[in-house]
Amino acid sequence: MLDRRGRHEFRLGWPAVLAGLIGVMFGISALPFYTLGLFVRPLAETFGWSREAIQWGFTMQMLGMLAIAWAYGLLTDRWGARRVALLSQAGLGLGFFAVAAVQSLPQWYAAWFLVALLGAGTSPITWTRGVAGWFDAARGTALGLMLAGTGITAVIAPPLVTAIVEAQGWRAGYMAIGAGVLLLALPLVALLFRDAPASTPSRAETPKPGMSRRAAFASRNFWVMLIVFFLVTFAVSGIIPALVPLLVDRGFAPAEAALFASLVGAAVIAGRIVAGILLDRFWAPAVAAAFLFLPAASCLLLALGGAVSPGVVGLAVILVGLAAGAEFDIVAYMVSRYFGMLHYGLVYSQLMMGMLVGGGFGPPIFGRVFDQTGSYTPILLAAAVIFLVAPLLLLTLGRYPGVKPEAAAA
Repeated sequence: MLDRRGRHEFRLGWPAVLAGLIGVMFGISALPFYTLGLFVRPLAETFGWSREAIQWGFTMQMLGMLAIAWAYGLLTDRWGARRVALLSQAGLGLGFFAVAAVQSLPQWYAAWFLVALLGAGTSPITWTRGVAGWFDAARGTALGLMLAGTGITAVIAPPLVTAIVEAQGWRAGYMAIGAGVLLLALPLVALLFRDAPASTPSRAETPKPGMSRRAAFASRNFWVMLIVFFLVTFAVSGIIPALVPLLVDRGFAPAEAALFASLVGAAVIAGRIVAGILLDRFWAPAVAAAFLFLPAASCLLLALGGAVSPGVVGLAVILVGLAAGAEFDIVAYMVSRYFGMLHYGLVYSQLMMGMLVGGGFGPPIFGRVFDQTGSYTPILLAAAVIFLVAPLLLLTLGRYPGVKPEAAAA
């Protein structure tokens, strides 16, 4: 599967991949995203908040990420990924304890904003920067294996957190999440995660290949990626947190609905790994389009009125998970190939900010449509259109700069 060069890269870089996988599992991009839906009904029962109001907490986290992600990108380029990751993991764990202590809706929003400010350095900006420095020939495969951590979270977290919430309440659920970050993830990352020697910034270091900041942000390719991944992230982030309440509304038991949410995670793992392998062999925009078309069918299946069969639900969540799994692989790989590693952290952070806007507004808008219509069907149909149209724009990107034409077209 890997050539000699790729195998050599893995012999040197496997600790970074493993540490990055753990960091992603317990990072800000996975834990809130795959567990928020589990807390919607308990919070509504405790405080009487609407689903829309609860899910605006996720938007507050996204706003916090928007405020700080660019700084973490700059720091990752300047200090290296390790220091940023360790400091931010400690902050993220403390942030979840703050969420567990809220007593009012304003406190709920403030706590999620704090989670972002303290924990944004556990996003893929940091982990992909650290891992990409160890790999070139096998970069897609390495990124795919590392980013599969989000899928593992999606498999493990829903049933585990649901059991804790049902037994001890929603506050215990968030305290358990924070403890997992501090007591499991942080020590393992401290032990294993290192920046590659050639990618550790220093004043004496020769410049890494890549575009200047001005050239990258003036590039048409940057803006195409920003628009596409904003739209796709909006749709994906709206669907996944809505799955558990949607299925409970359709007659599934909460535990059964949580198991379907875990199935998303299994598909995310497959999407991450398969997309990563394909990215090392084929033109990235074509791989992206193939994966990002899939959730259109999911939206149509979930929009069916009345009861839905377990088989239909299973197919729908698998297709969503495959696309969600491929998405971060594709962004990280495209940034490294189209813009280079010189300002990787900053360029990635700007694309992530667009994704954060889409991701932050997805859940509350899905919730608002439900609160106003009593159904997720209208917003699911709108999401289907996004998945059918947006990926086509990626096919307008050209060859990777600085590579032979035949390699770029492969």
